[in-house]
Amino acid sequence: MASNAVEIRQGSHPHVGWIDIQKNGIFVECAIMKRDRLGNVFYFPIKWLDEIDKLRLYNIITNRNARSFELWDLMSQITLNNGVNSLSYFHQLVRQMTPSGQILTPGIGQTGSSDWDTRVRTASSEQLFSPEMIAEAAAKAAGEAAAAAAIAAYNQATSPAVQAVAPAPTPAPKTVKKTTKKKS
Repeated sequence: MASNAVEIRQGSHPHVGWIDIQKNGIFVECAIMKRDRLGNVFYFPIKWLDEIDKLRLYNIITNRNARSFELWDLMSQITLNNGVNSLSYFHQLVRQMTPSGQILTPGIGQTGSSDWDTRVRTASSEQLFSPEMIAEAAAKAAGEAAAAAAIAAYNQATSPAVQAVAPAPTPAPKTVKKTTKKKS
């Protein structure tokens, strides 16, 4: 039976670790993008980078905020010197290792989970939008709608264009009498 944990040995910098990608005892230096609650690890091997990209990654992982955020979040906040967001730039290299050791390209519709997580998780807890999230969003939307209605009522009541005086009656149109001269 395969191990249900991805072994990562700490590297020399934050967000750098050594992972046995092929489960053959050979550890590869990787940038660790994030670890999710199911035990999946999102990473990319540093050996895939050229010297310029290694320098870019080094500047990110030695950033003053590097220890405060996961690398995924950190990269989303940093623009590279070529004008591209660093997460957009490096995302194409990211792979996902499941707790059982399977390697996936991250995407919608698939994820890995440990055997323990599969046994204890209920089906409803893993819905994309839980009932709690839906209720919270509905309450927020209702609160925003109520606030918008209150602001509109206030603006209408305090507007100088709104007056309690009845509008003045419209004068009747004037008729012009035309006189015509007869030719003799």
